[in-house]
Amino acid sequence: MIRFAKRKIIFSLLFTVLSSAFIYAETFRVAKCHVLELKEDPVYSASEKIGLNDALTIRIPEERLFLEGIEIKMEIPEETATWRDCCGAYIYDGIRPNPTPQQIDFSGTKIFFGVLPGKLSWVLQVPLTQNAQFKTDQYTKTIEKIPSAQGNFVFLRLQQIMKGVPDEVMNSKITFTVRPILSDKGFIKLKLTYPELPEGSGTAGSDKVTVFIDNEPYDTAVAEKGIVMTTGIHNISVISENYRTEVRKVRIDQAKKIEVPVELKSIEPSVIITAPEGAKVYLDEELFDSLGKETLLTEGDHKIRCKIGDYEILRTISVTKGRTYKVNLTVDLEIEESD
Repeated sequence: MIRFAKRKIIFSLLFTVLSSAFIYAETFRVAKCHVLELKEDPVYSASEKIGLNDALTIRIPEERLFLEGIEIKMEIPEETATWRDCCGAYIYDGIRPNPTPQQIDFSGTKIFFGVLPGKLSWVLQVPLTQNAQFKTDQYTKTIEKIPSAQGNFVFLRLQQIMKGVPDEVMNSKITFTVRPILSDKGFIKLKLTYPELPEGSGTAGSDKVTVFIDNEPYDTAVAEKGIVMTTGIHNISVISENYRTEVRKVRIDQAKKIEVPVELKSIEPSVIITAPEGAKVYLDEELFDSLGKETLLTEGDHKIRCKIGDYEILRTISVTKGRTYKVNLTVDLEIEESD
């Protein structure tokens, strides 16, 4: 019983020492520090050849709207795969100092360790959010702990862990390819522009506007700042007492940002009058000099008189709120042929 107790104490101490290696910061040196940039783009990837005692810094965007994790694929040379268990991959948190290609001495807290398998390909998946959903298989390993990504980077280190490794293995290079793991979401932003309202009809501004996206109401300030939404087709409606209702149908793609311009128009009725050159147009018996331009009207009946030389035509239109009327004076020449 005494011998068993001693063994139990020794085992407990050993377990405590191994566990503490993942709690406290350690200091280490690498042969070279490589740096790769990661972007929030579904088709983006970046590659670098890494030695067995090198480190890789993966810089990630400061603003991460869609980034759920990082896929790190290693293409392992055949001679290295043959000497399986000769090298380990480590991921650290709280790395100091800030990694650069010129820096080789670091300190940090180990959050993951894995031995390179005897395979020609191995994939590490590093989560950056709590709700990251990854697909795994026999060639993929997902680490459990989420790096803090302090400083907007993830730090990975390779280290020889077996003695007697031949030079051809020690001098081999492993190709690392990093890709973003993105949520199935995109970003939509509305750009609202407001017309000047006629005197006495109210105040122009977002306080008079309601935005609906897929029948869900959004504050205009939120819609103009931008919203992260699921991919696919979305219906947008902009409704107001002072403006005409504007409807848009937009498509949001994965990890893409789109801006939707919405030019609001006054609910006051308007008219657009076009006429041939040389024609004189009168609106309510006043010469109209805004041909081809949208002009606001008051509700009710309005007279439009067009005159070209001795030819004159008069029409009356009844206008209501929320409508635009187009008036076009055309002159046609009709030719008939007879026997």
